Amino acid sequence: MTRARLCFAVLLATGVLSPAARAVPPMPDDKRIPAAITSTLSAPTTQPMHMPTDVAIDSKGRAYVADGSHDRLLLFASNGSFQSSIPQFADQKLNRPVGLTIDSADRLWIADTGNHRLLLISPEGSLLQRIPLPPTDKQRACDPTGLAVTPDRSRTYLVDNDGNRVLIRDNATGNWTPMGSAGRRLGQFEWPFMITIGGEGYVFVTETIGSRVQIISPTDRWAGTIGSWGIEIGQLFRPKGITADAAGKIYVSDSTLGVVQVFGPRGAIEGVLTDDDGQPLRFAHPMGLRFGPDKRLYVVELRANRVAVVTLKPRGGR
Repeated sequence: MTRARLCFAVLLATGVLSPAARAVPPMPDDKRIPAAITSTLSAPTTQPMHMPTDVAIDSKGRAYVADGSHDRLLLFASNGSFQSSIPQFADQKLNRPVGLTIDSADRLWIADTGNHRLLLISPEGSLLQRIPLPPTDKQRACDPTGLAVTPDRSRTYLVDNDGNRVLIRDNATGNWTPMGSAGRRLGQFEWPFMITIGGEGYVFVTETIGSRVQIISPTDRWAGTIGSWGIEIGQLFRPKGITADAAGKIYVSDSTLGVVQVFGPRGAIEGVLTDDDGQPLRFAHPMGLRFGPDKRLYVVELRANRVAVVTLKPRGGR
């Protein structure tokens, strides 16, 4: 068993570190991505969040958090202070919102999962559109869990978790094109969950039960995979959240292992977020990920009922 696998196996076990667990060797030097949780976003005790799933950050640094257990979003100011609880927009009540994204025009897109639809919200908070979603070919309602919008806002990519597919919307016409089906081959899914657009327009989709990330080219062709089931560095156990940084590197959260791994723009493993001791930086069931305008990484922690704000450090220094 390698040092890396041993470290991951211990993290997988219980979440309660025994003396033996504390003796686990640190990650190899070349696989350390130094980072630290420098602040958190938490709701007031009178309105606590419960099992949040995703976060979206606008150009002003305001954070929206999907608190689907309470059928609402939570809004935080750029300094991290709680601003408001949002159960509806206009007369449209939210029902188990799961996925969020903000496009290049600062508009908020909401995967309103319980209502099987998308909502498009203006930067000022007004309702712009209610977007119905096409059922599967077996007439099952769409189960939206993750979404991403191209920088030019011409297309929206949506994950249909229960339908094992990705839907691509032409935002000029409103037409949807499905990709994928249930299965294990390239181009098939075992419960996809979240999605991001990386460098050169490539699209990356986490596959929770399939334990991998699938890649879609800018021309909507299947372009390969990242990871496979396992607990070695570069493998995935239960991938959930995914995002890309300005350099096109891909960050993937693993809810069971409680870590965030980092891959190059084309999928080569670069390492794991680690603390000052070289141990994997641990999160309580991490879900959605997003970079803010200040280049800090926001990590939704479902089990801790908060969002961790992570500062990345230069490699080779503390």
